[in-house]
This record gives sequence, C-alpha cells and structure tokens, in this order.
Amino acid sequence: MTATTPGTTPDVVTPPPAATAPPAGTTATDAPPPARRLGVVLTVVLVAAFMTGFDTTGVNIAIPSIQDRLGASYASMQWVLAGYTLPFALLLVTGGRIGDAFGRKRAFLVGLAGFTIASALAGVAGDVGWLIAARVAQGITAAIMGPQILAVFQVLVPPARRAPLLAVYGLVIGLATVSGPMLGGVLMSADLFGWGWRTIFLINLPIGLAAFLGAVAWMPESRDERGRGFDFGGVFLAAAALLLLLHPLMYGRELGWPWWSWVCLAVSVPAFVLLVRFERRKERAGESPLVALHLFGQRAFTAGVLANLIVSALMWGFFLTFVVFLQSGLGFTADRTGWTVAPWAIGTALASMVAIPLARTAGRTALVVGAVLMTLGMAGLNAVVVASGDRLTSLPIVVSLSVVGVGMGLVSTPMLNVTLAGIPHADAGSASGIFSTFKQTGGVLGVAVTGAVFFGLLADQDTASRARFVDAMSWTLGVQVVLCLLVVALVFVLPRRVDAAAR
Repeated sequence: MTATTPGTTPDVVTPPPAATAPPAGTTATDAPPPARRLGVVLTVVLVAAFMTGFDTTGVNIAIPSIQDRLGASYASMQWVLAGYTLPFALLLVTGGRIGDAFGRKRAFLVGLAGFTIASALAGVAGDVGWLIAARVAQGITAAIMGPQILAVFQVLVPPARRAPLLAVYGLVIGLATVSGPMLGGVLMSADLFGWGWRTIFLINLPIGLAAFLGAVAWMPESRDERGRGFDFGGVFLAAAALLLLLHPLMYGRELGWPWWSWVCLAVSVPAFVLLVRFERRKERAGESPLVALHLFGQRAFTAGVLANLIVSALMWGFFLTFVVFLQSGLGFTADRTGWTVAPWAIGTALASMVAIPLARTAGRTALVVGAVLMTLGMAGLNAVVVASGDRLTSLPIVVSLSVVGVGMGLVSTPMLNVTLAGIPHADAGSASGIFSTFKQTGGVLGVAVTGAVFFGLLADQDTASRARFVDAMSWTLGVQVVLCLLVVALVFVLPRRVDAAAR
C-alpha cells in the first residue's frame, strides 16, 4: 500500500502484524475495522504528543520545590528547563530523517521508550546534575519520537480528513504546553505516594507504557525511500553556537560575570555566522541541510518563523519567572499557582477552537487581533503587579491571563498554516521542520533571556524581600510587553489572505 502527499515521493507502508488467534469466546471478526484501528493509532500518538508538550512547561511549577529539595541554584533550574528544549530543538529534523530511513514505527517506539525511561530517571534524581542529564535525555528522545507523530498523520490519514485532525494535533500540543503549570500544580498538590515534585516526571511511566503497547499492537510501519542524509555538522555547529550564547546568560550573573562569559558571548556571533555559511554550502551542493536557508528569502515566511519563536520565548520565559514570583516571592502554594495561571490555558483552548476557521475568513486580521490582545493582557498584568505590589491576589491575574490566553490561541494556532501559505508544496516539509525547530529554540532563548532579566534584578533570591520580587517581576513583564509588540509588528508582514498567498 502507498500513500502520497503533494510534492513528495511515495511512502512505503507495511501493515501491522496479523492478529494472533482470538481468545476463547471470540472470533476473528472481533478485530477492529480499519477506521477504529486508525482511531487507536491517532490516540496513541496524540497521547505521546501531549507528554512531550507537557514536559516543556509542567516542570515550571515545581521549580521552587526542586530547588529547595536538591539545593539547586536558579541558574541550574534554568538548565533543567533548557536541558529538555535545547536538544529537542536541535534534533527534530534529524529525528524525522531517522524515521524516514529506519522506519517511523521503530523510531517512534525507540523515542517513546527512551522518553519514558528518562522520565523515570528524572523522577528519582538525587541531585540537580542528575536531573539535568535526565532532562537532556528526555529532549533527545522526544526529538526522535516527535517527528514520527506528524508522519503518521501524513501517511495514514486520507487528505480529505487530514486538515481537521491536524487541527486537533495542534490543539493538543498547545494545550499540553500552556496547561503544564496547571496540571503540574494539581499533581504536586495530590502528592501521590509522597513523591511531591517527582510525580510530574513519574506520571509519564504508566502513560508511556500504555502508549508503547498501543503502538506495538496497532501502528503500521512506514519509511521514506528517498534516503536523505543526516546533517550532523549542522547539528554540531548549531549546538555549539547556542551553548556559547545560553550558558553565560544563565550562569554569568550567578558567577559575577567572569571573563569567560563575555568571551563565550562574543564567540557565539562568529559561530552563528559559520553555521549559516555551512548550511548554505550544503544547500548549494544539493545536500539536505539542517536549515533550508533559501526559505528565508520570503519575507512572510521569515516573519512567521520569528513571530513563532518570540511567542514561544514569551510563554516559556513567563512561566519560569512568574511561577517563581508567585511561590517564592508572594508565598503562593503550588496548587494555588497552578490554578491562578490556568486561565491562560483555558483562554488558549477556547480561542484555538475558532482560530483556524477565523483565519481562513479574516486572514491576517485574526492574528493581528490575537497579538494585540496578548499585548493588552500582558500590559494589564504588569499594571496590576505594580499597583498591588505584595498584596497581589489571584483574581486580577486571572483576568489578565485570560486575555493573554485568548490572544495566544488566535495567534499561535493558525500561525503555521498562514506562514506556509505561500511556500511551494515541494518545500512544505522543510518549512514545517524549520517552524518546529525555531519554536523549541524560542523556548530555550526565553528561559535564558527572561531568566537573566528576572534573576539579575532579584540578585540574592534567598534574602530578597517581597518588594524586590515585585520590582523584578514588573521589569520582566515590561520585557514581555515589548516581545508582544514585536509579534504585533511581525504578523503585519504575513499574507493578508491565506488563499491569496497560496496562488
């Protein structure tokens, strides 16, 4: 059986193994029909997608508790977050090519098993170094597993049914990310078996095992016969450039900005230049680069990718700093913090339900409205923090974050479709990979840059007063407002109408 998508070569698909003899009392006709089998497979991959999305932000709610139990610094806690997202971002394209070459089911199972084991290792970590290493392993295995999820949609779902199911996939990823702090707060409050923050990681064991068994039983194998190569050189150069930039941003303040931190920051600039030249050379040679640079020659694509990066940076940076502000600065419990920031997730979910059809009819205007709402909500939250100070309560936060959430749902959900509207079908796969990679990279940069601003203003978190926390949060929210304004400016560069751009 073959399945094709526009602009790609046929994919070879092998069906799952024949069913074993049915148990006593049943017959072979009890086997699920193809439609039901597809439903099971999609459920399995969506569960896996939710796990990878949840682990980007779910741990944020536990930062103060982890820091207290493991005696970790805030710089180390930033690496607990970035240790997951950095390899996830760098290896997404490579993970996709592993599935193409060796089989997507096989790659999915390896990634899912590795992710589940890494989650267990994170859940039993005895020190912060162990925890960071486990988070890096989570990121690597998530990058192997993640691309196979979209491949399942491409290979198994008929084109006529693909768009609404891809919208469901986008909704699941979005909800998993923005609801992470809320669900993390619920898990910490439940304190199952006295595990505390460890529950956030250990909950992945039964879920991962169930998804693994479901994939073994029902997922068909598929691969791409084109045999595209692996750009290990590009991955190495991108990793080196990002580490040269991120490490001093996270640890420089804590160590008093030693000389090596400034050297690393300076060297990161030529490192990025070298990466661009390396990727351009591979592209001209007809090889498969990590980043297809020719796509950035289109203004709309570049604007969409940058807006996507900034939205991710804004969200992940916000959840890192605001959670610490509420718990360590104002004394909120993890449970109360989770429910206080929950309206962001609820607003995003509600807006996501109408965002894609709204973008089809209103075009770019829908995204502009969303970006403006994000800006107003973030500015309103900053005003509330300044006005209330250390007497800040949950209600005004809930109102402000509801507006931010609705705005984000209107922006982020249709962003991929609008950005790719003018991209030729032959480049759609590369463009989508760049979009996903920059989204994860934005999260890493948000953690580093926003964390540097907040923790730099906070100085010594152990002795900082509530007023100092309020002041640091106010300046950090000011940075968030500026990021929102950048998103507003960038969405104006996107195509006015999706259909018009596609012609």
